[in-house]
Amino acid sequence: MSTRDGEKLEVANPRRKSSSAQTSPLGVLYMGISSLAFVMMNIFMKLMYHHSDISPFEAVYLRGSFMVVFNLIYGGTLGVDILAIPKKIAPSLWVRTFFGTIGIIMNFIAFDILPLSIANSLFYLYPLITSLGGYILLKERMSKLEIVGLFTSFAGVLCIVTYGPASTGKSGTSEATPVYYYIPPLISSVTATAVYLITRKMGLDVHYLVNPTWFGVVQSITVTPLILIYRTIKGFTMSMHPVCMLYTFMMCIGGWLAQIFMNKSLQIEKAGRVAAVGYIQIPLLFFCDVFFFKENIGWQEVLGSILIIMFSFLTGLLRLLNIYE
Repeated sequence: MSTRDGEKLEVANPRRKSSSAQTSPLGVLYMGISSLAFVMMNIFMKLMYHHSDISPFEAVYLRGSFMVVFNLIYGGTLGVDILAIPKKIAPSLWVRTFFGTIGIIMNFIAFDILPLSIANSLFYLYPLITSLGGYILLKERMSKLEIVGLFTSFAGVLCIVTYGPASTGKSGTSEATPVYYYIPPLISSVTATAVYLITRKMGLDVHYLVNPTWFGVVQSITVTPLILIYRTIKGFTMSMHPVCMLYTFMMCIGGWLAQIFMNKSLQIEKAGRVAAVGYIQIPLLFFCDVFFFKENIGWQEVLGSILIIMFSFLTGLLRLLNIYE
């Protein structure tokens, strides 16, 4: 046991067998808050895209910069030096930050060019990618549900890509979605696998504010040259509806809360046990796409999303209920 900032913490061992361990209600609660915060971030990000010509690179920069500022203020109130990196976790932190930066850039691009629900459904391939990676790299056994889920998820991706939605852009016109639009969320899904595993591995060896703070620093630095290249091509003038300032701020708040509570959840509970909680984003974003953003979502895309998440959700739910390990 160790004490940090007045909190009694138990260092997690991600390799420990926990078939008899009960799911932490606090870990589930934190992941639930994180999932709702991600929904909030995605909705306000889409509104920001619709009411301005902000690029995904600029959105990543704003989100990362705000996250660093918020964490410094919050960390200051806790009396924590969140810029200090313990030597033993430094390599893991930088690898996590590298994959996280690639993932967030791809994620923000995906939400700019695809309906929120479709981009998020493709992103949620990551639990099965994690299982497949563990089987190939770590010789870990895959459950029957995970094996079936790989095949149904592949069918779901084909369904979405083949019968993909007509994208409604900022101009308001509906156009067929190019197949390459689906590459960013798939890349983001792969990088999320690395982020979740590394965050879980670090456990309580690092304060929960350290990861998102350095993540914000690196992603803001990384996209700066991309912003300059983008603006050199598109022009350095930017059109923005006045209310877009509020959308941008709320997007940053959502992204900050999502990172904080995701890290807190993964520090005290296995990712597999709380995975099912994250799927609450999918129906919420489908609802927003259809009734709020008026996206052209057909039954094929809904079927594809169900095929992608069905067995991952079932596996996660059984683990959440301590029925299945």
